[in-house]
Amino acid sequence: MDANTTIPKLALALIPGIGANIARALMARCATAGDIFKLNRHDLLAIPGIGNLLAGRLLNCDTFKRAEEEISYLEKERLSCHFLFDADYPPLLAQCPDAPIVFFCRGDLPDPDSRLLSVVGTRNPSTRGKQITRELILGLAEKGHKVVITSGLAYGIDIQAHLAALEAGYKTIAVLGHGFHTLYPAIHRQAAVRIIGQGALISDFFSHNTPDPKNFIRRNRIIAGLSEATLVIESGIKGGALVTAEMANSYDRDVMVVPGRPEDLMSKGCNYLIRTNQGSLVETAADIEYLLGWGQGPAKLNYPEPMLFQQLDPEELIVYGLLSGPPLSIDQICRLAELPVQRISFLLLSLEFKGLISAAPGKLYQSCQL
Repeated sequence: MDANTTIPKLALALIPGIGANIARALMARCATAGDIFKLNRHDLLAIPGIGNLLAGRLLNCDTFKRAEEEISYLEKERLSCHFLFDADYPPLLAQCPDAPIVFFCRGDLPDPDSRLLSVVGTRNPSTRGKQITRELILGLAEKGHKVVITSGLAYGIDIQAHLAALEAGYKTIAVLGHGFHTLYPAIHRQAAVRIIGQGALISDFFSHNTPDPKNFIRRNRIIAGLSEATLVIESGIKGGALVTAEMANSYDRDVMVVPGRPEDLMSKGCNYLIRTNQGSLVETAADIEYLLGWGQGPAKLNYPEPMLFQQLDPEELIVYGLLSGPPLSIDQICRLAELPVQRISFLLLSLEFKGLISAAPGKLYQSCQL
């Protein structure tokens, strides 16, 4: 890890108000993260999305000391750091409008062309739920599919998914809701050690961040964003699993759901997703195979080129980022981007010519399936 190049990346991620889309706009003007901090106020204010407040924070950046402390911790703990614009950043996660600017990893990330499947569900599963989790994952292995299983190391379905993946010989990724200075829940420490040897633990939280309930919602966007599909196994009508499913839908990823009996409280969320057409019904590994087209030979996932975002101008990046979620009308895009309709029309046409967006029914625009 090169401290000179990594410290500016960490400093950028630590600045309040700088998210993925702003970072994309900044990096469209700069070759490195360090170059961002060399821009003057005039240059910063010319970038869409940056006003006086963010410009002031970038010009008077006080996060470098904290970044230096963090890199010392990363080096001591032998953690790798992955920046949104680096070649080793997971390509599906990079597409998400709220992708983390940096995240940290202990273990080995999967190859960029790997098939990733997220598995989530209740923290209080039934015996049936545990059994189905194991059967589905082992069923995929029996069919010869090489899959990386992603989940959150939590009680219940999460840990069952990790354990089934380990049993199947799959790589598995556990996304943490806190920094690497601790592990929650501690009872899963032994499983975490096995996961590191057969996959990775990752987190976008810095070392000082403790396990806090609100952190786990933020963690869920990475679980949904890493994978081409999310599988929900047992969930109440409220909870993190449904939030993850909603996030996956917003990223235009497949959501698959195991149904349950109407009287089961831990099936109400799953049945709701199916009833409202937010998820496809799954009962067997063959259903997963069919829904994702895995029975048609090796995966052919088309990822954006690593230099894609640097080939767009800042205003194109803003519009493209807005269209990474659900389809939007031109009026909605104008309001969110704070640009006039004439300029938005030009940008939409430019992005269409580049094959990045398409017109949807109802005069809506959406990102193309990459």
